[in-house]
Amino acid sequence: MIPHFEVDGEGPPLVLVNSLGTTLDMWRPQVTPLGARFCLVRFDARGHGRTPFEGGALTVDDLVGDVVDLLDHLGIERAHFAGVSLGGAVAMRLAVTRPERVDRLALVSTAARIGTPEGWRDRAETVRANGTAAISEAGMGRWFSPDFIKARSDTVAEFRQRFDACDADGYAACCEALGAMDQREDVRRIVAPALIAGGTADEVTTPADAAFLDEQILDSRMLLAEGAKHLLTAERPDWFNRILIAFLEAPELEVPEFEAPREEGGDDGR
Repeated sequence: MIPHFEVDGEGPPLVLVNSLGTTLDMWRPQVTPLGARFCLVRFDARGHGRTPFEGGALTVDDLVGDVVDLLDHLGIERAHFAGVSLGGAVAMRLAVTRPERVDRLALVSTAARIGTPEGWRDRAETVRANGTAAISEAGMGRWFSPDFIKARSDTVAEFRQRFDACDADGYAACCEALGAMDQREDVRRIVAPALIAGGTADEVTTPADAAFLDEQILDSRMLLAEGAKHLLTAERPDWFNRILIAFLEAPELEVPEFEAPREEGGDDGR
């Protein structure tokens, strides 16, 4: 299926793949700086934003198929990809199964295996029974550091509002897709140059998960933002934008492996 999408900017195509429970609006801090250099393709996954969920079970391969359908619809043969969490899982699976479509690959706050099948099954059951609003407070605590929640309560509230609006069945089906996913034996087949970015305080996809990807992918480099949690594209947008641009435009990534937190002016792309 072709999901709802938006295209911004001009230049080499860069596809941005969302995390679970978000919409294409999660990339607002990236649109202006990245759109000045790349043709950005953003889209809503099934059951998120303006892409409906049509029922049935989902796999990560189904979500990869949606990306390929979108590329074909737009006439894009090959692109850079940046994916966060679930989006990173989709991007790495695309790089394994359709390597000819992937130029460079940014895997952000993600892992070859995320959580446990039991944990995802329990979450899916909760959401189907009570909606996504039943778990959104806990979700924001996983996504953002306490300091960011305090300082940028407006941004957190926007993310929570979009999270609560997710289709319960679509969100649950994506949970089950993650529960069934295990790419630990597959990621070593990735041939695209890969940037692996994460936060040192991320408890969902940990620095150890990032290190595993860095060890398994032949041409990779890992950068961690000190003190950041799961949704570092929103919590540390300046840092993320800078390292992504450097990775996509330069043969070598000249950024320290660990960078101390710094004030970023609270840029949320508005």
